[in-house]
Amino acid sequence: MTDPTLHIRALRDQSNQAIAAHDADRTVSFMAPDIVVGVAGGPTLKGRDASRGAFAEQFADKSFVTYVRTIEQVTLADPMRATERGRWVGRWRLKSGMHEQGGSYVAEWRFSEMGWLIHSETFIEA
Repeated sequence: MTDPTLHIRALRDQSNQAIAAHDADRTVSFMAPDIVVGVAGGPTLKGRDASRGAFAEQFADKSFVTYVRTIEQVTLADPMRATERGRWVGRWRLKSGMHEQGGSYVAEWRFSEMGWLIHSETFIEA
């Protein structure tokens, strides 16, 4: 078995690529069906379908470019659970130029028969 922390880092890279490609289905494929997401300055999304809908809405916005999550630390709580902490940035292309907002985030990953999946994420705006 590969190092779980390296595997989670690779999955986050794939998640960032899915967001950049504006692929809502692929984006939520890294999430557990019962995920809970605390959106910075927004609602709490409960479940993969709610996250898929939020991403689809964001991707429909022609000014939206991407979200990038940059891992600062992955800590294994035990062989089945890990915590990821890092920084996030969202980018929108506006008439006035590129707009960015971002902050910090924390994500809980759990290992199951489907592999490592995100069970919760909380995004805090800086």
